[in-house]
Amino acid sequence: MERSAVLEFPFSKFQGFLKTHQADAVLFLTRIVTVLCTLYYILPFGTRSAQFSAYSKSFAAAAATNALRLHQRVGGLRFTREFLSMVLMEDSCHYLIYSVMFITATPVTMALVPIFLYGLLHAASFAVQICHATGNATEMSNKVQELVRQHTQNLLGVIACSEVFLMPMLVAMVFLGKASFILPFIYYRFLTLRYVSRRNHSMKLVFYQLRISLEQLVASPHCPHLVRKTVHSVISLFCRLFSTTVQ
Repeated sequence: MERSAVLEFPFSKFQGFLKTHQADAVLFLTRIVTVLCTLYYILPFGTRSAQFSAYSKSFAAAAATNALRLHQRVGGLRFTREFLSMVLMEDSCHYLIYSVMFITATPVTMALVPIFLYGLLHAASFAVQICHATGNATEMSNKVQELVRQHTQNLLGVIACSEVFLMPMLVAMVFLGKASFILPFIYYRFLTLRYVSRRNHSMKLVFYQLRISLEQLVASPHCPHLVRKTVHSVISLFCRLFSTTVQ
């Protein structure tokens, strides 16, 4: 009888936690689906068609995650200009657009990096919350919490880098006939939204670091004048493009 009560107590706490965090529990499940589908696509398991299906499902789950997260952030739909501006400033809106873009597009493995890492980070954090809320915090859960805390900024940098380097890949895919002509233009809009994100400045930092690295590289006296001029022209072009952002 005592053993039954001991087992029932953590379970009742677990139930209580889920009841008070229903939306977060749904987000946890959709993020787990994103992580598992991404791993299934990347790892050499299953048939090719099953892997392609897993690729689409990972983006579908990410789209569901960000749609729910966006609803949490901004509430119900309102047909006003102010509401649209507010929605476009939300990170969850950016990644909803991102996920929808790639659901039916030709598979690009690098495109999975942002949704996989975000899903992994948030799922791990919520799992730790469950452990602490139910009184089942262990050395393992504390270690996971510490790993998330230590590596979040590094992983955000990896995500931003993958988003930047995905742009030339999409342009190349257009010329190879593997992507729609309009996709790079939509993706450019996504990058500008990420650049002005109020909660995550990793994109700005990546662009700044790339600019400094390129300027230092072409500053060498051994660098041909034509290469130096081309690099500075490209930098100026990107500065102009990303100055046209959402206010």
